[in-house]
Amino acid sequence: MPYFGPVRSEYHDTKNWIMTTSKPTAKEILLNPEPSFRRRLAGAPAFLRPSPARHRLPGLIKILHAVPAAREALLCCECLQTKYDHHSEWWDGVPIQSAQIVHSEEVHETPSQDVIYECQRLMAFLDETERAYGSSEALSALPGIRECNGDSVIREFLDTWCDAVSCHSRSASAARIFQSRGIRRRGGDQDTEETTWLDLSVSESNFESGQTLYETMDSVLWPQWDGSDPEHEVFLNQVADVFIVRISRRDDTGKSLDIKVPPVWYSDRYLESSQPRIRQTLADKEAIRKEMAELDARKDKLSALKGTTQRDKPVEISRLLQIAQQHFEKSSTYRGTPQNHVSSVSEDDESPKMERYNRIAEELKLLSERVARKLRTFEESKNQAREQLRELSKLFTEPSDIPEESPHDRYTLRGVCADVNTVYVQERIKSSPDNNLIDAPTNDWQWWKLTYDGHVAQPTSCDAIREIEVLKAARHEASSAILVYARDGAMVVEEPDLPPQLKTFVQSDNQAFAAELALSPSPESTTSAKRRASEAIDLAPYQRSPPQDRQPPPYYSDDNFGRPPRKQSYDEYIPTTLRNDSMDSMMHVDEGVEMSERDSGGETGGGFDKEAWDTWYDE
Repeated sequence: MPYFGPVRSEYHDTKNWIMTTSKPTAKEILLNPEPSFRRRLAGAPAFLRPSPARHRLPGLIKILHAVPAAREALLCCECLQTKYDHHSEWWDGVPIQSAQIVHSEEVHETPSQDVIYECQRLMAFLDETERAYGSSEALSALPGIRECNGDSVIREFLDTWCDAVSCHSRSASAARIFQSRGIRRRGGDQDTEETTWLDLSVSESNFESGQTLYETMDSVLWPQWDGSDPEHEVFLNQVADVFIVRISRRDDTGKSLDIKVPPVWYSDRYLESSQPRIRQTLADKEAIRKEMAELDARKDKLSALKGTTQRDKPVEISRLLQIAQQHFEKSSTYRGTPQNHVSSVSEDDESPKMERYNRIAEELKLLSERVARKLRTFEESKNQAREQLRELSKLFTEPSDIPEESPHDRYTLRGVCADVNTVYVQERIKSSPDNNLIDAPTNDWQWWKLTYDGHVAQPTSCDAIREIEVLKAARHEASSAILVYARDGAMVVEEPDLPPQLKTFVQSDNQAFAAELALSPSPESTTSAKRRASEAIDLAPYQRSPPQDRQPPPYYSDDNFGRPPRKQSYDEYIPTTLRNDSMDSMMHVDEGVEMSERDSGGETGGGFDKEAWDTWYDE
């Protein structure tokens, strides 16, 4: 019988033992298509493909690259190498091993600069690569980052980068672009916590369908706090220029996130200067919630009649009254007895009983109407309370005519990572006659949906979309999302040019890609060969039919034993349409095609479609 447990014998036969890993190391392998299908389209942004480890660091890096201040910080021009080594497979995730001279006593004291150099390579790659996509696996494989699982890789990367920049950069404020500081103060005690992202995990008990990002942050930062304790304060002392938020449903059951994400976010609500008003607001909201709870209790009392035992199911009072009313109405209309029966009671004797039944039925009807009116009153009162909560929740969330209530610290949404294989990013429009974009004459920014699917021949797709589509995706596409907001000042930073060392690095990678293209067959020649093969061979005799109609295959020669000729190339098995028109349509956003569905109604391009947003946001 098999035994699993501590070794019990003193002698162990080495033939019965093998070496194995302490934990599973299986990893998904993403195959790349032919070089011609990996060429960057004119006007389309390059991006980083998803990680086999299923974390969303590649999407975050892409979004940060599109924020001018974040790109400048990640380039970190104060900490450059003299030369950036190149590897022909770096773009596919193979790390570049550079020789370094270190002092043994400093190995564990000074953060490594490798994370800075790898970010510099990625910024240069996303700037000027001729490839459609690259990989961030070399970054996530660095010590300290590779030990993490899931999206904790993002937090570890940000912390590692901030530590390295603080140590090696001459600018002490360079790392603060991603750092926020929260303070919890109670009495004389004060706790301070610095973080590079805000992780909001929402439980089902604190969740209401369609709640806003502000309400979600309120429930996490101020859970069950009524504001009655003036010495208890929780606020943000410092908010990062690039503010990263991860929202997730704690009880993940495959549902969508279902949280409304605003295109503009204000941090004023969570600053120390706003706390006096916020405390009063929280106290008012707590009082309204208690009122709503009382309304629910009274409504439940009028809605259902509980059984005397736990097994008894509650009975709807309205249904019970309806059945009783119908009973007495039928009883009041019944006179005499069925035929073939003799009744000893006269009609005069039944009249008082009928009148009493009529009176009871009328009283039950009036009681039912009173209960229904009362329930409607409770519901109306609860709706009014909800509206009051919404109004209180708007404090410091939108411009106001009252100066004391108008926010000033403005952030805009720059990118969303919901599904692991898709990233939504807003990029600056670069003037080019080949740009296939939604027309945006009054705006120089464009939203893109960048998708990678490794299970199809053409894995990448780059679609120009509207902002309203991004907001819907953030709410409905997955049960968690990573949001990146940038302060207005972070968007007006003048973007520096690539240093010569990094330009040389990306040019070397482009030359390696050009060599790949030269060695691979062009799509036109491959398509022509496959078309000739498909036209030369009639595949109809070999298509399977239902068993009752199936005929034996034709006889060709003794060598083939009645089987059809064996093709010599795998490519010949692929229909022409899959490698020609269909793939081309997946690769290209056709020039001159009018995107009527996306452009219809409202402002086009990357601008904010206020009418469409208001209609959808109030749903």
